[in-house]
Amino acid sequence: MIQDMFETLGIKEEESKTYISLLEKGPSAAGDLAKSMGLPRPTLYGYLERLCAVGLVTQSMRRGVKIFVPEPADKIRVLYKRKIEDLKAREKTLDSIIPTLEKKAGLSLMRPRMQFFEGRDGMETALQDHLAYEGLTMLAFWSIKAAIEATSEDFWWYLNKERIKKDMSLKGIWPPEQAVDVKRYPFMGVGPEFKREIRVAPEGIESSMGYWIYANKVFFASSRAESFCFIIESSELVQMMSNQHRVIWDLSTPITPAAADMKPFLDDLYAED
Repeated sequence: MIQDMFETLGIKEEESKTYISLLEKGPSAAGDLAKSMGLPRPTLYGYLERLCAVGLVTQSMRRGVKIFVPEPADKIRVLYKRKIEDLKAREKTLDSIIPTLEKKAGLSLMRPRMQFFEGRDGMETALQDHLAYEGLTMLAFWSIKAAIEATSEDFWWYLNKERIKKDMSLKGIWPPEQAVDVKRYPFMGVGPEFKREIRVAPEGIESSMGYWIYANKVFFASSRAESFCFIIESSELVQMMSNQHRVIWDLSTPITPAAADMKPFLDDLYAED
């Protein structure tokens, strides 16, 4: 878990272990730290130089000996915020570049009408496709239990935050056997702040597969057992599936979670503002 956090900042496992050892030992000379970690001094020195470069370690001199000093652990949070700010700036640049690249490559004519994905990584990649759009209203018939099992709770927490930031609304239908407790999964809340309405389909309308409709695409996903999904780009399919969704929507029952059950997600969402 902790190594995943360091890797997001571009810090390798050996480097993170060096930083943690330095936190435990306190300001140290490279030779002393190398001895305590059982590493060759030149190898450890390279790790320390890298940690200095990213800002987690500083150097000072004590009686003519170079001493390496660990920054407080809270510095990791600072580095994360810098990373996020940098990515946001790069995203704005990307938004201006992509249309030019697509025009030059003729991708509007060459883009495949069907894309197939397998496994958890493929599922998560496909699910994020809608984040390329903004301000749309999406329609979904979603086996949410199966969807969470096929990916992870952390991923859905992230995905819902990003959808809301993109001002994308969702009208979702859950099959009755696939409905979930919003208190258990607060990221599945409803209302204006979530930009989402959820209804539960009548008994007998069941499926372990689900679909999302957005832009001129329909995303279909299997359960974790089969672990595949695909996106079809077709205005005619969008129209047909939208008509089906409307019929089931009119027959379905809205859910009304307690405000307290949804609060943890909203607190996290607003904490970033």
